[in-house]
Amino acid sequence: MITPEEIRSKALKLWNSRKLLRSWIREENLFPLRIPFTPPDGRALSDRYQEVRQWISLLVSKSKTELAGSYSIGFRTVNNRRLGTQKIPREIRFDELQDLLAFIGKEKAFRQFQWLAGTTKKRLPQLESFLLNKPHKALGLYLQWEKLLTVCEYFIANPRPGQYIRQLDIHGIDTKFIEQHKPVLAELLDMALPETAVNAMHKRFEQRFGLKYDEPTVRFRILDTRLTIAGLSDLSLPLSQFKTLQTDVDTVFITENKINGLSFPEVNRALVIFGLGYGVQMLAEVDWLPAKSIYYWGDIDTHGFAILSQLRSHLPQTRSLLMDEKTLLTHRSLWVVEPEEKRFVDELKNLTGPEQELFTALRSNSLGTNIRLEQERIQYEYVMGAVLNRGDVGELQSLKG
Repeated sequence: MITPEEIRSKALKLWNSRKLLRSWIREENLFPLRIPFTPPDGRALSDRYQEVRQWISLLVSKSKTELAGSYSIGFRTVNNRRLGTQKIPREIRFDELQDLLAFIGKEKAFRQFQWLAGTTKKRLPQLESFLLNKPHKALGLYLQWEKLLTVCEYFIANPRPGQYIRQLDIHGIDTKFIEQHKPVLAELLDMALPETAVNAMHKRFEQRFGLKYDEPTVRFRILDTRLTIAGLSDLSLPLSQFKTLQTDVDTVFITENKINGLSFPEVNRALVIFGLGYGVQMLAEVDWLPAKSIYYWGDIDTHGFAILSQLRSHLPQTRSLLMDEKTLLTHRSLWVVEPEEKRFVDELKNLTGPEQELFTALRSNSLGTNIRLEQERIQYEYVMGAVLNRGDVGELQSLKG
């Protein structure tokens, strides 16, 4: 036998789902709305008569006959051999939307949603789908909604503005507001802007909507003194400038450790990039790199091979350097432990046969438990030999899927 609190719980579930608010936007009438329940049968009426009468009394006391803004009860008459004619609830319903809202205390929230929907339909009707799909998220942004619409209107009038967020002159909007609401603004702008104003290839807010931003930098050293730039060999450039770098190098080394990059030996017609980690992904945007010989030197651990695989997915000619079993075993006394919770244990697609074997051995701990050889621990003379005699590294083999 359903209680008033259970009726409230069912009504709240309807509110918390998208159904109620979506139906209002779509002008669909859900009322009268019935709340499903199982009424007592004849046996329950006979065996638990007082309990049933108390239940009916409680239901009626909280119903619309006693309280404004509540549920209504529909009765049916039953004939009981023992008790005679009895009236039993056969349905519980909310006759109107306002009854349900009052019963669950959502009248104010619904008025706010009405304002959201009305304002959005008037100013930016293309955002109505956001209200349909995420009505409660929109309601949670009630206090910010007008400003969000204003920002969207600015981008519609000024697509791909080519400025920093700090430079945007939007009346009544400070730039911190945009910074703080990038995720929802991205959702709204994707709906509000034409496809030509959105760079769908990028997820970052600034790149996606044509804004300037603090670019990641690429730090590198030119290893051939004849090729320095205005006498400079150690440089850091924003990615967009690195992409336009004009240099006569034909070999590019990539290593993670900064000191390794700074102490890298001189090599004819070569440069070394360092300090990117998984940021090597951004090198995929550098159009001149595919024409170069690429060597990657990372830690001999699970993440070192994961970064190598990631880099090779964009630069398939990449060879590994000092990431082989011989190097690992030669430096056994310098092994450290790779933290268990930080190990990379997924499959990798872009490794050669020997690399895949070593990665598998590391992942399965067949050579030792969570072993790791950090690149900076390798003897410098050993590094010099590998770099200056790269023929010993071997040709790039067929990649193993």
